[in-house]
Amino acid sequence: MGTEVKKYIKGKVVFLGMGNPMRGDDGAGCEFIEELRRSGKVKSSKISLFNGGQVPENYVEPIVKIRPDKVFIVETVDFGASPGEIRVFEEAELQSNFSTHTLSLSFILEYLKEKTRAKVFILGIQPRQLGWGNHLSPEVKKAVEKLIRQLK
Repeated sequence: MGTEVKKYIKGKVVFLGMGNPMRGDDGAGCEFIEELRRSGKVKSSKISLFNGGQVPENYVEPIVKIRPDKVFIVETVDFGASPGEIRVFEEAELQSNFSTHTLSLSFILEYLKEKTRAKVFILGIQPRQLGWGNHLSPEVKKAVEKLIRQLK
């Protein structure tokens, strides 16, 4: 699937960022949510943003209450591409072993699908580095900026 996210934004949509900002590129999902909030580009009441950080499971019930049509989990995903590459994974493509948060991710996906009947996607960003440090690599930072521009 391509990386043009805007074409999937219809109905009530939730973006859930996941990751550990202290582990370099692993914080991409969180950075996306926070940058999107700061940008003021989300003006629709049909789009909700959650920064799940390292405990995204804490946000599943608030997401269920929204009753979204689509859920995008924004996450660092090692899918063997060049650093900063973005890919939208549909439910049929999802594998339980490609995320840096395998247990939480599989639980969240199943729970959200069951409780909301929403279409669930992973908006994956290929990391460059996941070592301890609090900065995104330039490639991943550009990917986050690209995603935000797409959602204008």
